[in-house]
Amino acid sequence: MRYHLSVPFLCLFLTAGLLASCAAGAVRYSRMPANADAADTLVGIDYFAGWWPESPNKWQDRRTGHDWRADYPERVPLLGEFNNQETMDREIVAAADYGVDFFAILWYPVGLPSRSERGNDGRRHERNLNRGLDDFMASPNAGRMKFFVEFCNHQPFRVVTDEDWNYCTGVWLKAMAHPSYLRVGGRLVFKFHSGGRFYEDCDGDIQKCRARLNDLRDKVRKAGLGEMVICGGNMGPVKEGHWALGLFDFGGDYNAVLVEEKAKGGPDQPFALEADFAARIREERSRSLIPYMPFLLAGWNPRPWHGTTNFALPTRAQWKAELERVARELSANPNLGIPLPDGRLQKAFNIYAWNEFGEGGFVAPTRGDGYMKLECIREVFGVKKPSEKP
Repeated sequence: MRYHLSVPFLCLFLTAGLLASCAAGAVRYSRMPANADAADTLVGIDYFAGWWPESPNKWQDRRTGHDWRADYPERVPLLGEFNNQETMDREIVAAADYGVDFFAILWYPVGLPSRSERGNDGRRHERNLNRGLDDFMASPNAGRMKFFVEFCNHQPFRVVTDEDWNYCTGVWLKAMAHPSYLRVGGRLVFKFHSGGRFYEDCDGDIQKCRARLNDLRDKVRKAGLGEMVICGGNMGPVKEGHWALGLFDFGGDYNAVLVEEKAKGGPDQPFALEADFAARIREERSRSLIPYMPFLLAGWNPRPWHGTTNFALPTRAQWKAELERVARELSANPNLGIPLPDGRLQKAFNIYAWNEFGEGGFVAPTRGDGYMKLECIREVFGVKKPSEKP
């Protein structure tokens, strides 16, 4: 478990430095956003490739091995119940058709030189966690949208040695060379799932942190891929004297979950409690000394995995209201988004998540919601597509 805490086509050319392919270019709307607050915003969704057919898997009860899909049929996805090429091909089309600009694909440091293959301990299929990245890059539909790597360096996935670090950077460079890798203002976007864990794995040594980040940037330049803009996740508000100052270009989070006693056990708590809590986290982070890319929760209810903190999943009206709320926040707060080379910010946010079906955070179409969450994204933010090269 990761960090908690048909309308006529109209074209609108956005400001320079927005979403680009390998060469920076303009982006245009094929469907206008519903309101001015939502204009010029990049919509991203976190992608978790944790669903495979081999046993054990995440469709099974962790204690008994019982397949929980029979108990929660409304969470069964419509585009594919396992991460494979066919599922990804369908997911890209659906996401792009409904206005999603990028997937932040969770990538885990498995297969490291310092780690032997795990035994019969429930993690022997962890290599499948990185199918999302592989399948996206291999998809014939990859040109429909963008992606970037979110390096999942939380426990138990640690990268400590130089040998392991070099292995990781080799994988990332191959991903960054893909024509659909996300660039903002011409710079490649990359995220550390946990900036704090990166700091700890560098022994709390700022110079070691800086050396590794410089190593990554240098390798990217030498590969002819240009410059990067790097996000540190899960760092809290970055205030004066914070270790992250001068290291990361901007901050972000995967999600944040309310853990007050009234939200534990018993019946599901109102979605509004969790939504308001997440909004407070975004507001707090917006006061950081580095820019912050906000997150939006599609839900939190890990009952299939016996979670003790559960909130009702959002209705259409609630979900659309949260999309409109984050659009207002991005429009009103000059510190929210991804930094551009000229010092301005590209409005952007990430949604938790595309396919966290067990935890209750999902946008992917399901038997229960259908395409509701995607429909609301398109209603609020419209659909954008890269223009021809200028």
